[in-house]
Order: sequence, then structure tokens, then C-alpha cells
Amino acid sequence: MLALGKNIRELRMAKKLTQKDLAQVLNVTPQAVSKWERDESNLDLETLLKLSHYFDVSVDKILGNQSKTFLASLFSKVKGSKQMEKGNRTKGSSQDKKVIIFDMVVSFIAASGQLQTQFLQQKLVNLLQEKQKDISVITHTSNEVATHGPEADLILLTPAFAYAQADIAKEFPQIPVLTITQKDYGLLNVETLYQEIVTLIG
Repeated sequence: MLALGKNIRELRMAKKLTQKDLAQVLNVTPQAVSKWERDESNLDLETLLKLSHYFDVSVDKILGNQSKTFLASLFSKVKGSKQMEKGNRTKGSSQDKKVIIFDMVVSFIAASGQLQTQFLQQKLVNLLQEKQKDISVITHTSNEVATHGPEADLILLTPAFAYAQADIAKEFPQIPVLTITQKDYGLLNVETLYQEIVTLIG
């Protein structure tokens, strides 16, 4: 974590961005960027994820973390108890199967995912009901993966959060993790998603 400010500065300089430029990208003040680079304040998880996505590097690289991965650290806080809960859920029980969509939110206003994701979720719910499938679809934000991931029978990631697929799949090897394609996401094409869902969980 000690290298955080230095790493942010190096990534910014490599793209020839001023602190003001980066602040505009992240929708924060230039003073906030300055404080991060001087290690005078910490970033929240959502901002870290936005930085990772913008610079196309891992969160661990930004943090200067050479050992345990950032997502692994996040997962470890709640993994034990959630895995026990998951183990207690028996397949084939009367309980609905659950698909969880994780969305990397870029606004604190949209707590349950971006508007496009909410539309996609509702359209998918409608199709599953029409086909009389006992499968629920819920959307959570990217910083809730550790908390709600173990509850899922299938995890879907929006295109913006696709870079985390390998890490999430590694943390939850018993749960299929799929990324929604940019095309399906943009066109709200739930037919393809429906086929993948019923193939994997039924």
C-alpha cells in the first residue's frame, strides 16, 4: 500500500495526463488526486476499480501488492461464513436458483447497477418467468462480490467488470462465472443469456 501514491502518479504520467485530467475521468477534484499521489488520503474500492479499468492494469499493480491479491483480500473477509451458507443450500431443493449480475458502478446514485444493467436484469427476469423457470436474477455492485457471490448459482459480469472474471472464478470455483458480451449488453439480448443460464443451472 505504501507505493499507492507513486503508482497512481506513474500511471497518470505515462498517459501524459495532468491531475486535473485524471480527476475529470474519475469525477473527483484535482485536490483528491493530489492527495492520493502524496499518500495523504485513501481511495475507496469503487475508485480503485475505475482506475484499474481506465489504465487497464490490475488493482494489485496500482496498490503495489506483490503477494496476496486485492480481490483475494476482499474475499477473505467474508468467505468462510458465506461458503458454509452455500454448502448448506442443497441442489434440487425447492429454493429458487439464483443468478447474480455484478456491475461496476460509476455513480454513487445508482446503487443497484447502471440503468442499462437494470433494464437487462428486468428483461431477463421477464423471460425466465415467461419460460416458467424458478430462477431469480439480482444485481449487485462490484464491491459486493465477496458478500453476495457465494449466494449465486451463476454469476454474470457486465462488460465493464469483465476483467475480474478470472479472479472471481478462482475464488468461487463451484460457481460458473460468465461475462455478458458487449453486444448482448448493449442490445439487451437476453435470449443468449437465457440459453447459457438454463444450460448451466437449469
